Amino acid sequence: MKKLLMIVFALIALVAVLGFLLPSEQKITHSVTVDCPVEAPTRLVSNPAKWIAWWPGAQLNDTAYTSGQTLFKIQKVLLNGFQANTERGSLQGSVNFNFFMGANGGTQFNIIGAYRLSPNPFKRVLEYMSLVDTKNTLRDFIQQIEANFSDVEKVYGWKIEKKQLVHTAYISLKQPFDHQPSVLEIDSLVQEVKQYIAAQQGKEVDAPIMNVYRGEASPFEAMVAIATDRELPSTNRFLLKNMVRNGYVMVAEVKGGLQLVDSCKKELENYVLDYRKSSPAIPFQQMISDRIKEKDSSKWITKLFYPVRN
Repeated sequence: MKKLLMIVFALIALVAVLGFLLPSEQKITHSVTVDCPVEAPTRLVSNPAKWIAWWPGAQLNDTAYTSGQTLFKIQKVLLNGFQANTERGSLQGSVNFNFFMGANGGTQFNIIGAYRLSPNPFKRVLEYMSLVDTKNTLRDFIQQIEANFSDVEKVYGWKIEKKQLVHTAYISLKQPFDHQPSVLEIDSLVQEVKQYIAAQQGKEVDAPIMNVYRGEASPFEAMVAIATDRELPSTNRFLLKNMVRNGYVMVAEVKGGLQLVDSCKKELENYVLDYRKSSPAIPFQQMISDRIKEKDSSKWITKLFYPVRN
């Protein structure tokens, strides 16, 4: 019994010595560089409503998030990061998450954790053990940040791919409007183009495309076009349009109604601007679904095309 007590006292003494030897302040730093323009995380991080797209963990409420077993209480949201207090068991600390433009146009992300351990040597040892787990959590956090911001679909909300145009000859039709043209009005223009192609013994080779934009002489102007198997003659009403052969386009596909299409269009524009791509032509939509026959807009399939130079 006496020997057992001596061992217990020796262990207590060892823990006490370790507690006194451990530094009272600990700092943890992790960094990664991601092939992602800095403009993208600036939009996502500075707007808490978009945090769900990139946060490596769960959201509890507007200011509380978890990552691993660590609770993050957001104190301040910055244009290039955030400051937060953290809790993991009895261990409390603060973190500073920030990012800035890195090498080769990428973004460097940093997370810096600061922790003050208890003056009680026994509690300090326990907190230090918890600190090891916290260090792993922050490492996992920054690694997931790297994965999330390397994923175009997570950053922009849609899968965006670079492709080449297949067809070059299009018959197009423009129409001014004093209002935003309806689905029915757009379809009416498409039907006109179809009738003209048929009258010229031409063959449609792809789904119709369209673009609605601000007109010079009218509030809105709509353009629709259909790719054909050969060049057909222009008229006063119909115009032959030739796309650049094998020209490059950024493409995203949307399943849903016009509101989703507009959201995707904005993100596609953000992508082109973020990656500093120049465009030789106006963007357009391809109506894969027949919006008149398919009454449920949630089932519409639309492809968005943004022409870019290689």
